[in-house]
Amino acid sequence: MVDRNGMAGDRVLEVFKAGSDDKLWGGSHPRMMEWEAAWPAQCGCADGTGDAPVVYEPSGAAWAADDPDLPAVMAADLGEDAIELRPHGRSYGRLLVVFEASLKRLSEQMGREIEVERFRPNVLCESDADAFAEAGFEPGSRIRLGDNDFTVQKPCERCILPSWDPYGRQRDKDLHKHIVKELDNRFGIYVRTEAKATIAVGDQISG
Repeated sequence: MVDRNGMAGDRVLEVFKAGSDDKLWGGSHPRMMEWEAAWPAQCGCADGTGDAPVVYEPSGAAWAADDPDLPAVMAADLGEDAIELRPHGRSYGRLLVVFEASLKRLSEQMGREIEVERFRPNVLCESDADAFAEAGFEPGSRIRLGDNDFTVQKPCERCILPSWDPYGRQRDKDLHKHIVKELDNRFGIYVRTEAKATIAVGDQISG
């Protein structure tokens, strides 16, 4: 489910140092990438039956996001004195789309498989477009996913997160340098919709 707020369940929570506007994220705390969240819950646990997102420790233990004991547990794991989980303050809706041909070409350039999870896309598309062609898509141009129209917003300028493995355990600085130097620090595109839409695995893509 997609609307002007983006994909349902995406970017639901943010983590801050307690009592401040200092945001914690995977670039500053790679350990955060071992934590997971789901909405609705992906487990049958008691904490997954309410309206709050469910947050999973690296061990797999599940917490309701509004459990008052969760911040202390997460803070200890991240090496912080105290943290707060807050609703994400997003004011726009967009999807991050990565193209399989570009991912394959990047893997060939690096001489090893580059996991798509490094880029954290909402959608992975297989199309007949050349590798990296999406970087030249004009803002405002149309992309159709299934029965729904989206417009191209802009290429995604990458932060350092793709250089970390999906669990934040090891950093690949060569990959980061390659993306910056050879790809103008861009990989994937943002698309937006002003209407409600439903997309699914196997939907056709056109533009």
